[in-house]
Amino acid sequence: MKKDLGPAGANLPALRSHNAALVLDLLRTAGEPGISRLELADRTGLTPQAVSKITARLRAEGLVAEAGRRASTGGKPRTVLRLVPSAGYAVGVHLDRDELTVLLADLTGATVAERRR
Repeated sequence: MKKDLGPAGANLPALRSHNAALVLDLLRTAGEPGISRLELADRTGLTPQAVSKITARLRAEGLVAEAGRRASTGGKPRTVLRLVPSAGYAVGVHLDRDELTVLLADLTGATVAERRR
């Protein structure tokens, strides 16, 4: 008996979001030197075409930018990508009994501002 798994593609948005998060995390950990699309494909297990689509969306959203070229072992030089730190921010709040700490961090996780009261 065949098990009904629901409509085909029902988890496609979740899968896209997961794959984009994988790519963003690798871009974040690559830091200033950046990472090529081919390296992203190798490290995520995604196809080069999937990585190209994901990085194109991230570039269109202003989250990722080209950061030059890196020599290749064969063929044309690889385009290196990196996060645009100022493209987004996160706010963290820590409340103790005697102190409130608010922190603002950019996309790379670097502290932009911190206040304690």
